[in-house]
Amino acid sequence: MSDEKSELENAQQEAAVFIDFEQVEEVSRVFFEESKEILEDLDGLILKLEADPTNADQINLLFRKVHTIKGSVGSVPGGQLMGSLAHEFEALLTRIKRESRPVPKECIDLFLKSSRILKVLAQSLRDKRELFPEELSEAIELISAYGGFEFSDEGHVVQRSIARTVQASSAEDEGVWLSVKQLNEFLRISGELLVLKNFFQMINQTVNFRSQPELFERRQTDFSQNLSKICDQFQNQVQSVRKEKASDSFQGLHVLVRQASTELNKNVHFEIHGGELLIDKGLGKDLYEALVHVARNSIDHGIEDQFERALQGKSPIGSLSLEVSEKHNTVHVVFKDDGKGLDKERILQRALKLALVTEETAAKLSDDEVYRFIFNAGFSTKEKVTTISGRGVGMDIVLATVEKYQGKIFIENNPGQGACFILEMPIPQHIMVESALLCAWQDFQFAVPLTSVAHISSCAEMQITTVDHLRYCQFSGFTVPLMNYGEMLCLRTTASEEQVRSSSAVFVKIKDAIFALLVDKIEAQTDLVVKSFGKIVGEQKGFKGISILADEKVTYIVDPEKLIALMVRQAGSVEEAA
Repeated sequence: MSDEKSELENAQQEAAVFIDFEQVEEVSRVFFEESKEILEDLDGLILKLEADPTNADQINLLFRKVHTIKGSVGSVPGGQLMGSLAHEFEALLTRIKRESRPVPKECIDLFLKSSRILKVLAQSLRDKRELFPEELSEAIELISAYGGFEFSDEGHVVQRSIARTVQASSAEDEGVWLSVKQLNEFLRISGELLVLKNFFQMINQTVNFRSQPELFERRQTDFSQNLSKICDQFQNQVQSVRKEKASDSFQGLHVLVRQASTELNKNVHFEIHGGELLIDKGLGKDLYEALVHVARNSIDHGIEDQFERALQGKSPIGSLSLEVSEKHNTVHVVFKDDGKGLDKERILQRALKLALVTEETAAKLSDDEVYRFIFNAGFSTKEKVTTISGRGVGMDIVLATVEKYQGKIFIENNPGQGACFILEMPIPQHIMVESALLCAWQDFQFAVPLTSVAHISSCAEMQITTVDHLRYCQFSGFTVPLMNYGEMLCLRTTASEEQVRSSSAVFVKIKDAIFALLVDKIEAQTDLVVKSFGKIVGEQKGFKGISILADEKVTYIVDPEKLIALMVRQAGSVEEAA
């Protein structure tokens, strides 16, 4: 009997040794794919439940989502803690369903905290990293808090104290998620490229360009057009992979607004407009980090409490709105509140106290210059430090984010009615392709982006005048500067009238500004891959980068805004010298 027992134990040990690691990895992969969308939607489902706490359909939907996570994570190595938290989450929802109770605010608080920790636990499993001590502690305390949840007969909730919120750190995303549709599109494009490659080989093997020049030219034109089309499709597809809906990037703001307004005992309504717009994921992540601080400051500094709002005849519910749009390859973000607005005098007094400005200079500052003091690190008009504000940390991060993308930020202030922050963020171009007009000047070749070209004209018959060593011409009823690049650098005409008359003018327009770039000749229109100058060469005045053409010539890509700024700076230098 003992021998049989010993054989059985040996068999069990051998079975335990042979683990199908490929199957374990596959199970884990399926869980991460399945849970990703669920966890992303969890906060939104919870907030909808808060808006309608008796909605049985919403409770059932949330229950099914949590139940799916609990069932799936059980097969993932190390997923026991996440499974335990999901189990407690599900158990409390079961009690609410069984007893037909409206979902109280205390449950919503606990659910939102659980949602955040579930995301942290899932990310740690995916990255195969150990939990940080504070993450582990909060997860355990949340599980304990569920055990202490009791409903009184009056519908109130009695519970143990819940762990304080800790900002969990997570690893950087190591990749992007591809939908089946996107993957199929890549496969289709790769198939077309293969066909095109075979077509190119067929041209070289079967068509003799000497004896059949017309056929060769026709086939070559077909090849060029198809290659151009596929390249455009491929670039668009690559860009789309890096994009997500703005509402997905900013979904965490709903939870943040709720938490901040609850802590400050204010009633605030928040909504997002333009959430369907697709934006770069990296830009969306950075914008979210910036808007977190804008939202907190609006709730703490801007939105009044209900009593103060009632005295001013305002709705007791404060309003925050975020509008996202895209125009001219720039993402426009408008964040508004209907609070009391920025206090110019209080900001100015604080700036004087912190020695950011002198009394003499302060009297000459415009409103916008005063408001911009809030972007200084360590600046705060709060005398008392709270968990929301008072440390002077936050708005400087907003400015740093805007500067990181070479964007712009504007403040529109309406005292007593609210403040508006406008962020203009250029869309990151990971593969920057410009449709441009190729021009020659002396021994250089320039490329002017077609989006900025308003008109092209020969200078032979143009009406040209010279005033104070500057050359001007007429365009659409306006008098505009007409200079080559060398003249722009010194802001003084150097080319003779004979040279000018044999040249061409490219009228470049940016917003309300327009100027004419004098070039020796117009060569072609083409698409260029823009490369930066690099650290060795550094930034070149008036240009955004270079491109290498098929003939191996280096082309300088004009940056119209930089050229205009260059002329303005040069004009200022001339006036100071005078």
